[in-house]
Order: sequence, then structure tokens, then C-alpha cells
Amino acid sequence: MSEYSPAWHQRVLLAAGFLAFAIGVLSAWAAPGRHYELDIYAATPNAFWLGVGMAVLIGLFVAYHGAVTRRIRLAALALLGLSVFAILGLPIVRNYYFYGPGDSLSHLGWARLIDDGSLSPFNIMYPGIHTTSVFVKSVLDVELTRAMQYVVLIFTAVFVVFVPLCVRELTDSRWAVVTGFVAALLLLPINNVSVFHLPYPTAQAIFFIPLMLYLAIKYVTLPDDSFPRSVTSVGALLALTSLTIVVLHPQQASSVLLLFGGIVAVQFLYRLFKRDHPVSNQRPFYFQFAFVFLAFLAWTMRFDRSGSAVQSFVNGLIGGTEAVGDEVTGRTTSLAILGGSIEELFVKIFLVAFIFSVIAGFVALLAVLGRLDDDPVQGTTLRYLSFGLGFLGVTFLLFFAASVSVYPFRYLGAIMVVVTVLAIVGVLEGIPFSIPWGSWRAVQTVAVVVFGIFLAMQAAHVHESPYIYRSSDQVTKMTMTGYANTFDSRDSEVWFTGIDGGPKRYIDAIYGTSREDKRTPSGAVFEGYEESIPPSVWGNNMTQHYDRDRYVPVTAQDRQTQVALYDGFEYSTKGFRGLRTTPGIHRVRSNGDFRLYYIDEQE
Repeated sequence: MSEYSPAWHQRVLLAAGFLAFAIGVLSAWAAPGRHYELDIYAATPNAFWLGVGMAVLIGLFVAYHGAVTRRIRLAALALLGLSVFAILGLPIVRNYYFYGPGDSLSHLGWARLIDDGSLSPFNIMYPGIHTTSVFVKSVLDVELTRAMQYVVLIFTAVFVVFVPLCVRELTDSRWAVVTGFVAALLLLPINNVSVFHLPYPTAQAIFFIPLMLYLAIKYVTLPDDSFPRSVTSVGALLALTSLTIVVLHPQQASSVLLLFGGIVAVQFLYRLFKRDHPVSNQRPFYFQFAFVFLAFLAWTMRFDRSGSAVQSFVNGLIGGTEAVGDEVTGRTTSLAILGGSIEELFVKIFLVAFIFSVIAGFVALLAVLGRLDDDPVQGTTLRYLSFGLGFLGVTFLLFFAASVSVYPFRYLGAIMVVVTVLAIVGVLEGIPFSIPWGSWRAVQTVAVVVFGIFLAMQAAHVHESPYIYRSSDQVTKMTMTGYANTFDSRDSEVWFTGIDGGPKRYIDAIYGTSREDKRTPSGAVFEGYEESIPPSVWGNNMTQHYDRDRYVPVTAQDRQTQVALYDGFEYSTKGFRGLRTTPGIHRVRSNGDFRLYYIDEQE
């Protein structure tokens, strides 16, 4: 009887964990976010956090138990994964209408155009998530706003599944899959600078990279006697995924090119100088590299934006753009006024990633120096990834030096894919130093504590919130309806203006996204669609400032962000109050989350 007691105890624990998970999710589902919520974390019932928190700890505890069956361990990983995905999917669980008020609204607009047949996917640069969303919408019979949120989770699942599979190919440790899975759930590529957990092609493309890495590793390590059938199937899948990454986002296709370039560089150098090394006997990767390179060129050369991006990069390198230091200084000053600091944000967003990066750096260095060649296949594969990581790192530094918008942090997202894999291999292989654990119970204790803390730290910023001095990305149905009704009944002679920008994103979401300034795909013109009210004018002399009548949309997000989060730093409470009391400013529409004001310059 005692032989089976450990498994029995773990089954009871898992049952309690699944029960806690169910209670937590049901409590969140029963509290839908119909109105705008500044902080998705604070607005979600405490029962959700308690239930999901218990489920995470139980999942970790059972997964790292050394005396359970494979089936129980898989159940523990399922509980852990479901719990983290419940946090990632909170906007869906709590029935948010849409999630992503910036670029995501423009991507919604493109998806609408593809859905109604007025736009060919071949006419936009990265149609991957848009066409996938249209497919999900038709299969599940849901609104496109919901389908796009599902697509985000689908690509996240690809990342979470294939990171541990990559780790398993690189180490024989019994904890490879478990630890790789837990590390994947940290979602280290999310940095909330230019990689967000939203309908955002850059993020979805980055989350697709582990699948390509896994196929690349299998391709180069398959034994020769498996040719041609196995190699053909893996090679065909790799070619298909290469086409997919290009249409998901060409910039991340360039990240894959750099990773594949690492494989090609190692193979070329070793075949040239060390023909007796195992690298020389592995399957050549030149064709796969050439294929993704040609696909990248064939697709991007069709669009003018690719040329302008290259030009911006070159201009930045020769000093033609704003220095990085100037931008950082400006943001540091703003944070200081709000009571924060760059150092604080670094700890909140990048500390876990930094720890992983240090470990991955040791692994990469040892791999390049040939210190990990006890297992020739493992050492060679780690060397491939290390060279690819080096190429990505250099590219990140070049773009950072060129100050090309937020591009460097997109490459940083791709870097963190490789860092996640290498760091976990390092931990499992005792790099940079080996720890005499003594027993699996010591491993279990450390894993539960360390990964529990890391998961909490990462979950705290996966959604934008006041914790990182940002407002929630929620878009309510009433906000969207308010804009739609405003656009339908507007006087086309009246221009728009707004708080921190005009209604451009909502014009995109409702009418479809157009590359022509002020004009929708159908030809309608919206003057002032990107215009902001100057902070110096706000609350002072708006009726005198404008030389023509203006529409001023004000959302619940605008007011809560500017007043509750930023404490009137740019747009004060006095200004919001003045919209109601100033002669010549009239409220013409209101539905709770949206108000439309009309500035009559004649009064």
C-alpha cells in the first residue's frame, strides 16, 4: 500500500489544484469587464488570483516530484499551463470586447477588410495573424474582435509547446521537458516596449520561432540513414514554416535568417578548417537558409516600407536620427515626475530576463570555445544556437545605436527565445556551476520557490497596468460604439482633435486600415484624425486656440489614464471639468465609456 501512497497523495493534490483553478476562473468569468478598467489585475476578483495561485504552486510541486508517474507529471504540467493561460487570457475570460487600443486596432481594421473581401492578403506586408483571425472567426462563429484574441493565445501555445521540445533535443536531463515548459511560461520575449501580448504581428511571429528552431535542430541532427524520407518531411515542414514566418512579420523572418545564419556559419567554418569535427558530418543547412532568404527578399521587395526601414537604419547609424540617450533621458524625467524610475522598470520587466541572459551567455561562451563537446551532437547544436544568438545580439546593438524607433526591442524579443532555451540547458547541465542537489526533494523545493517567484514577476507585467506606469489595453464595446456612432453622424466639415492623439486607430478598426493619410479605404476623409490637443491649451483656451469647429472624443480610458494614473501630468482634472463648464464647448454624445464634445470656435 505504501508503494502507491506518493502517487495517491499527488492525485489528491492535483484534484485540489484543478478545483482551485476552476473556482478561480469561474469567479473571473462571473465578473465581466463591461466598462473600462484601468488595471486588469485590480479589477479581477481576488478569488481568481487565490485559485490560480494555488493551482500554479500545486502544479509546480507535483511536476517536480521525483516519484510520480509520467501521466501524473503531465497532468501537473497541464494544470500549470492552464493556470498561466488563464492569466494570459484574462481579457477573454472576463469578456473584454477587444484588447489592444493602439496598433492592434489597425490590425483589426486590416482583418475586417480581408474578411469582407475588399483587401487581398497579398497587399499587406504581414497578413499572417489577420488571415488566421478570419479563419478562426469563420470556424468558431465568433466576432472578429474575439477571434483575434484567440489567435494571440494560439501562437502563445506554439511557443510554450516547442520551447521544451527544443530543450529536450539539447539535454538528456530527466527534468528537460518540465523545466523547459515552466521556463516557456515565463514568456521572456514579452517586454512591453515593442513586444506585447496583444494582436500584434511582431509578438506572434516571435512566438512562432521555437517551432522553426525545433525543426532546424531535427533537420541537422537526423542520421544519414534516415534519408530521404525523414529528411524530406522535416525539410518540407521547415520550408513551410519559413514561408509562414515571412508573412507573419518580415522583421522576425530576418531574426530567423540570423539564427539560421549561425548554423550556416558554423558548418562552413568547420568544413573549411576542421574537416574531422562532427560538424562536418552533419546535414548541410545551406538550402534551408537560402530558401528563407529568397522568400524574405521576394516578399519584402514588393513593399515600399521595407526600403524606408533600411533607409532609416542607415541614416541612424550615420547620425541622422535622435540619439538613444536623449529618448532615455526624456522617459526617465517623465517617470521621475510620476514617482518611478528606469531602474524600477528594469527590475519589474527585465530582471528575470537578465538572470536568464547571464546563464545563457555562459552556455554560449562555453559552446563556442568547445567546452561542451563531451556529447558531440549536443555540443554542435549548442554552438549553432550560440552563433545565431551572437548574430542577433550584434543586430540588436546596431539598431539600438541607430535609434530606429522600437526595432531593437523587437530583436530583443527574438533574442529571448534563444536565451530561454540556452539558459534552461545551462541550469540542467550545471552551467556555469554544478549544484550537488542530493535528492529530488531539494530540486523540488528550489524549483517551486524560484519558478514560483519568477512566474509571479512575469505575470505581473504581461498585461499593461499601473504597475509598469501604463493603462490597461482594454477596448470596451461602448467605446467602439461611441466612435462608430460619431463617425456615422459627423459633419464632414468639422475636424477632429483628441487627448494624446486623434481617432485614427478607431477609424482604422471601424472602416478598415488605409495607408493614405486621413482617408479610409472607401475614400472618406477625416481631418484631424491624428491631431492632439496641446497640453498647454488643455483646460485654458481651447475655444480660442482653434480657428474652426472641432470634435473632441473623450473615452473612459483617456480620463482614467490622465487623471488617476498620470495625476494630470499633461491633461489635468481641471481640463476635463472645463469640457463641461466652458462656454462654447458642448457635450453632444455620451454612453458611459465615451463622450463626444463639440468646440464651437464662433462662440
